[in-house]
Amino acid sequence: MTFPTRLESADRGLYFSASFTYEWHLVPDTAPLLHGNAVAQTLLRDVAAPTAERYDVLADDAAQAAINSDLSHEIRTDPRLVVSGHVTLSVTEVMSAAARQRHHAAEQLRTQEALTTAQLEILRERLLDRGLGLVWWVDRYADLQFAAGDPADKAASVVKAFTALTDALRAQRFLALPDERSVIRARVEELLSCLEDPVTGKRAADLLEEIVRTLAPNAPSSPQPESAGAPGS
Repeated sequence: MTFPTRLESADRGLYFSASFTYEWHLVPDTAPLLHGNAVAQTLLRDVAAPTAERYDVLADDAAQAAINSDLSHEIRTDPRLVVSGHVTLSVTEVMSAAARQRHHAAEQLRTQEALTTAQLEILRERLLDRGLGLVWWVDRYADLQFAAGDPADKAASVVKAFTALTDALRAQRFLALPDERSVIRARVEELLSCLEDPVTGKRAADLLEEIVRTLAPNAPSSPQPESAGAPGS
């Protein structure tokens, strides 16, 4: 026996065309069935539908293999009958075209989002550049500063806005790095434990320099002391 049906795919609104070939038989000494075929078909769909929904509509071969793997075991969900079956999946041209169009649109969106993310990251780094960030900001709003009115007041306003913005960005970036904060706290705890121990004093000094480098990556390193017994000492 066979019956056709539709199975929803992982692409919302798009579906597989399914053709089930099946057979069933009654379990002895159970309640009678009014319509065994209807029950068998319902059980087959119940097995196939959750698996089909995990696959894109263009992955019909993989979906078919997965469903038939599920159907390789007899279905005994209803105690009155045993059902066995096999499914063949296909995809209509309309479904294929819709899926390709949808996937193309999704890929374009992902590309645009990646471009936007890259642009925002560059903008953030430009704003936080201690050497050129303020210069870039002032240049961007140069027309505003020299418009009608007091240029000094306008320039002060531009600088104040830049300071507020970069302070917020630095605070946000620090809060977004919990792992880094944990590393800093751990190093501080280790430093405090080492400070009073002459044996570990050198390690404490090294840890302090590591903390400074973490908090201010562009800070110059501390000069290293001359070793005892060096030439000319």
